Amino acid sequence: MRITIRATISAIAVGTLLATTTLGADAQERSDRVTVDTLESGRIVVSNPDSPQAGPQGVPALVEVLRIGSIEGTCDAFGRVFSLAVDGDGRIYVADRQANEISVFTPEGDCLRSFGRSGEGPGEFGWLVGIAWQPPGYLWAIDGLRSRATVFDSLGTALATHRLELGQAASLPWMLQVDAGGGLHVWLPGPDSIVTYGTGPELHSLASVPRPAIPPDPRMSYKREIDVGDIRMPMDFMMPYAPRVQWTVNQAGNIWQANTSAFAIHETTYAGDTLRTIRLDREAPRLEGRERDSIATAIEVAAHRLPERKYAIESIHASPDGWVWVGTERGGTPAWEVFDERGHYMGRVVPPVPLHYPVFGAGTVTAVTLGELDEPYVVQLRIVRGG
Repeated sequence: MRITIRATISAIAVGTLLATTTLGADAQERSDRVTVDTLESGRIVVSNPDSPQAGPQGVPALVEVLRIGSIEGTCDAFGRVFSLAVDGDGRIYVADRQANEISVFTPEGDCLRSFGRSGEGPGEFGWLVGIAWQPPGYLWAIDGLRSRATVFDSLGTALATHRLELGQAASLPWMLQVDAGGGLHVWLPGPDSIVTYGTGPELHSLASVPRPAIPPDPRMSYKREIDVGDIRMPMDFMMPYAPRVQWTVNQAGNIWQANTSAFAIHETTYAGDTLRTIRLDREAPRLEGRERDSIATAIEVAAHRLPERKYAIESIHASPDGWVWVGTERGGTPAWEVFDERGHYMGRVVPPVPLHYPVFGAGTVTAVTLGELDEPYVVQLRIVRGG
């Protein structure tokens, strides 16, 4: 039975997010140490100075320990990889959207098998856009064209197929995540909700909540004509750096979310309660000069219509140990700002190569990186803590 929680994130937490954007770092009392406050609501607010608190152990490091991929191989010659998964035994699952195929590798990088293909039948895909591993033994895959989810066992046998309310939206990779209790969390664009399901090959909905979003601002959109076949059609686009909400699901099954315009992330429940806020005393960088003019020229709008600042936060990821990894730049992640399980700022962690579509495991991060010819490789890095 599906239960819809009516106390929504949009109504509660996004209001907090919007308020955050009006404060700015200069409006807060600056400090060289972390401060922790508990509000009357019970929400814990952790405020960090813009300096690492890692102490003598230093900032964690990322060391590459595995690389999978080739240009002329078979199982490891990838086309377009947007999603990865890692099971409890360390096997790596690679979703190749170009081939509509999932390849499986041992923890040492040896190819075990491939399954899936283009088509409409069970275990086939029209547009493979995301995968996730759900203990004890289920691999979920989203078909963005057919609006359905297929669940496989570890050998690639299709166990069940379910229709989803995906609507006309798209996400690469699809927002599909699993918490420590095995709960599956899926974004459904049809109702524009995040839905959590129980463990198993059947989709038993436990709760849902509207996807966190900022109310649209007409000033932050523009129209542009595009070619559709033999005709030109006007379409609405969001302005570059228009404020929006980034979100992810943590191991507790709660939602981390942030207004991209301010460096503050909020942990919220499906019931709409805000449990914790983590702040970093850092303003979003200004959008100015040649960069501002170049963007305005590219989208054919007046430069003064663009936002004054770029994003403070581009992405959020939660690792199994409760740490939060925040990306601040677009494209392949050149670095993360990392917070420990207490919400203390540990510093800036730089991987040896830019990373795309990371999946965090116990002491590891598995991701996609691109070679000199933009060919994709799957890399796994070990997270090394000092001390």
